[in-house]
Order: sequence, then C-alpha cells, then structure tokens
Amino acid sequence: MLRLGIISEMGESENLGFARVSFDENNLVSGWLPLPSTNTKTVKHWIPVEVNSQVACLMDEWCEQGCIVAVLWSDIDTPPGWASKDTIGIRFADSAEVYYDAVAHKLTLQAPDAELNFTCKKLSITGDVDVTGDITATKEVTAGEMQIKLTQHKHPTPAGVSGVPTP
Repeated sequence: MLRLGIISEMGESENLGFARVSFDENNLVSGWLPLPSTNTKTVKHWIPVEVNSQVACLMDEWCEQGCIVAVLWSDIDTPPGWASKDTIGIRFADSAEVYYDAVAHKLTLQAPDAELNFTCKKLSITGDVDVTGDITATKEVTAGEMQIKLTQHKHPTPAGVSGVPTP
C-alpha cells in the first residue's frame, strides 16, 4: 500500500542508502527502507536525502517491509527558482547549482563558494571564452594560428626616463 511519511533518520555505514520513515497517522517509525535510485550495479547514482523530507513509500499491509519510492515536494519544500518544464538540474545544500535550460540552450553552473576541479586526459572548448579573474598555467601555453592583441597594454615610463627602453 502507498503510505506518505517523513524521513526521521538517515542511515550511515552499513545502513547507507537507507532511511527510517515516520508515519504520523499511525505513530509508527519504519525499519530501514531503501532510498530511491535511478541506477545500481555498475552505474551509480547518488543524491543524498535529508531528514524531515516528505516521502512516498510502498509498504506491506503491516508496515514491516517496503521501500521509499519518491521524495516529494511540499508547500514548505519547493522546487528551485530556475525549475520549469524545460529545465533539468540539481541544487546542492550549499546553494551551488547546475542546470540546463533546453529552450535557452544554456547550461549554467553557479558555485561561487566552491572550488571546481577537472581531471581528464584532454579538455577541449569550442567557442568563445570569457574570463573574469586571474589565469595561472603551470605548463606551457601554446597559441596556434591566432593573433594576440595587446592594444591596451602599456608599460609605464619611470620618472626621469625618456625614449624607448632598451632590452
């Protein structure tokens, strides 16, 4: 039977991936119920669920065995501001967000307080790149068939020195 409840405890160590659910109408707390996932076996999908989240559970008639089938939105726990029928994404507990708007064709990653690390064999970017902030390279920087313009770059002339500096 379908039962609605509130997560009262999240599993750790051997109970990681499980939660206990409080069913208010019966004043009952479940045993460890598996959390929903879209993948298992070799492909892993993990999204942590928080205590006090509203969930839908499929339970046996005695509420002894079952599983959590969904985490539900409520009047208090609402979708993020960017959510629409045309977006897919995730908002993390620290407010970092990654989402894609299929109508605008725009992938947004907002993580102002986070450090992003990419480890890969090769990262290729096709398109314009705008950078606000410093760039540090610990290896050689190679420019292919491109022009580097430094039209705004000027060296200050020290006081008392005139003419062109010599190398």
